[in-house]
Amino acid sequence: MQKMIPILLCFILLWMGCNLLDAADEAIVDVSGKVTDNGSAVEGAIVLLIESAEISDGLNLSNGSITNSRGNYTILKVDPGKYYVVAIDDENNNLEFDTDTDRLGFYGVNRNTNDLEPDRITVDDDDLKNIDITDLYSLSGK
Repeated sequence: MQKMIPILLCFILLWMGCNLLDAADEAIVDVSGKVTDNGSAVEGAIVLLIESAEISDGLNLSNGSITNSRGNYTILKVDPGKYYVVAIDDENNNLEFDTDTDRLGFYGVNRNTNDLEPDRITVDDDDLKNIDITDLYSLSGK
């Protein structure tokens, strides 16, 4: 019986080690792209991953980023799932969406081609690049 204890202990440690390796193998996925409006980079836009394209549903956030001076963003360590990507140009930097001054845009929306339906992205095991938002618009109609 005493000979079985070290063997059993080694088996348990080996099994635990395999589980740790499985967890380490899970991909760390980043989502990146660029935010532009009329061809110009939008600096300081807040880019968010949201589960619903309906703003009235509230923003159930997964993760976010802020664009740099060239309009580029990278959202790090995104959990697997399906998301819409929205950019908000917060004109007065109050971190609230003000319908009279702030502009927003969704990935997949392009006014030039009349494609007004946002595209949903699927995050799995690989980084997603070129998730670009090309049109920002105001809800006030200005």
